[in-house]
Amino acid sequence: MNERSQVVNVRRDTTRDTARWARFAAGLLAAGTLLATPVAGSDSDIARLKLRAEVTVCSDVVTLGDVLEFGENSEPLAEQLARQPVAAGDGAPTPTAVMHEQIVKRLNELGVNLSRVLLGGALRCQIMRQAVAPPGAYPGDDTPLLRAMPPEDTSGPRSLARVLRAHADTELADLGGTAETSFERAGQEFLQLTTPPWEFHVTSADRDKIGLRTFHVAVRRDGQLQRKVDVSAQVRLVRPVVVARRPLNPGNFVRSDDVALETRVFDQGVSTMPARIEEVVGQQIKRFVAAGGIVAADSLKAADLVVRARPVTVTGDSAGIQVRLAGIALDSGGYGDTIRVRLGDSRRERKMLRGVVTGLGTVRLAEGNLP
Repeated sequence: MNERSQVVNVRRDTTRDTARWARFAAGLLAAGTLLATPVAGSDSDIARLKLRAEVTVCSDVVTLGDVLEFGENSEPLAEQLARQPVAAGDGAPTPTAVMHEQIVKRLNELGVNLSRVLLGGALRCQIMRQAVAPPGAYPGDDTPLLRAMPPEDTSGPRSLARVLRAHADTELADLGGTAETSFERAGQEFLQLTTPPWEFHVTSADRDKIGLRTFHVAVRRDGQLQRKVDVSAQVRLVRPVVVARRPLNPGNFVRSDDVALETRVFDQGVSTMPARIEEVVGQQIKRFVAAGGIVAADSLKAADLVVRARPVTVTGDSAGIQVRLAGIALDSGGYGDTIRVRLGDSRRERKMLRGVVTGLGTVRLAEGNLP
């Protein structure tokens, strides 16, 4: 073999090896491994991202904040990338799906150091489109979220089923919602019993008030115990929660138009979740919240809604009339804190009263505490 043939064979082998390694690398990428292998620093510095399997958007433009979950060490990236469109250019139409490799390409276009990022999650994010809610569509301060129900007619007979539903409602009142109770087939014959003539004494030893419950019922008639019955039911909590209208990035402060109230149904334990918009307005976002996501207490960093020596709006009720006054805060405080406020400008008119912080720059005086 002459020298020229050897050179040609070496080039062919090199090309073959390069193609083989390219196919191997593409396989690793498709399996959801590293965007790029870290070359410096410790694993604790790696920003971890996750591609969602599906997402519903209300905008013509899909952002990285819509399709990605920003996990450990990714707060700086969330602040930088969450509002960036998935495709280059803000005018890009809403795609029907986003692939893993598209995210890699987009991050590279945005100048992200791919050697310090770990991308996991789905290989493909399915995107569904939802119409944008018109202003006022969400229940807010002016629209009651849960419409008042007419008072229950207690004059007529009540079935055991109604008694158990009322019992579950009472138990869930402390969680800020009502119960949605459905019974299992076993025990249906007893659920039709009514009072009068039967009397029911209901107890439950369940620690969790949500989920599969067992109610112990003592059935009496004319004061005499007739039977003890166990009735199983699935209890869900229906309550208002604060949700994000748009992606909320770490470090930003929540504005009133960033959030809305929505009724959600929970079938398992519920962590502390604000049920009023006033509880989150003015607070700082600690963890990224996607559009439509619940703004939980652990996503917020407490911030003073009222600052000492700054003007505040003081509200209260006097003789059935709502009063709004201007005052000066004498203390700083967050939502629910009791602080002192000063009313009046001149020394003769000045009064120091106490009230509870109910919103950004707003303090509500206790009943009978108005000047």
